[in-house]
Amino acid sequence: MRPSRFCLSLLIACCALAQAAPLPAVQVRGSQALLPWARRAAEDYMARYPGSSVTVVAGSSAFGAQSLLDGNADIALAHGAMPSSWQSRLARSGVKLAQIVAGYQALLPVVSPDNPISDIDPLRLRAVFTGAIVDWKELGAPPGPVTPLVGPPSGGQAWREAVLGPLGRFAPHSALIGGDWAAQLSRRPGGIAIVTAAELAPGLKPLTLSGLRADPALVASGRYPLRIPLLLLTPQPPTPAGASFLRYLQSRLRAGDRP
Repeated sequence: MRPSRFCLSLLIACCALAQAAPLPAVQVRGSQALLPWARRAAEDYMARYPGSSVTVVAGSSAFGAQSLLDGNADIALAHGAMPSSWQSRLARSGVKLAQIVAGYQALLPVVSPDNPISDIDPLRLRAVFTGAIVDWKELGAPPGPVTPLVGPPSGGQAWREAVLGPLGRFAPHSALIGGDWAAQLSRRPGGIAIVTAAELAPGLKPLTLSGLRADPALVASGRYPLRIPLLLLTPQPPTPAGASFLRYLQSRLRAGDRP
């Protein structure tokens, strides 16, 4: 029996609607450290797959984890390993996570250009920021007080653990600052700060760590010691929409496109 024209028209219409149906929206939330990379990838993904929708919302690693816990995110962006307190919360809720290392953020110690030192040992750097070293003469420079400068992103858990260690605390004589690092160091010749590569600017003299510069290859290999992992976190099993975008992100990582 041959199908009627009406049935054929209905079948064609249904196929057209199926093809035009929008794909499930993907929600990506979390740390601003991965934001530019994630947004660029989202724009390319939506251009490649018409009808797809990816929303990237900036916040913090905790914001991303909470969004996963609440079911409001398919992928969380995390700056550093998830604190044990959050791991416990997710475990109690029954949420299992998979994590992918998207890259690493290098941290660089900086001083004013007039400071004579050019290199510092990682353990001595930690001693400076915890207060165990308080005078430049202990670092091979002319005598004078060392002033650790602390400001964003210094307050983050990942930054604190990378610089101070899991149980470390800032030196009581640390100067809490905000804004222009170079201006702050120019007013405090004995100051020392730790910044990201994106924050390097004229007026900041980066120090090597035991002779190592923050070269991308050294940072990626782990030879440069002061770094923070940048992570993609997804629930297990992932949502269908999240899994599709995650596969796309992984393909970009394999091609060398990293945060």
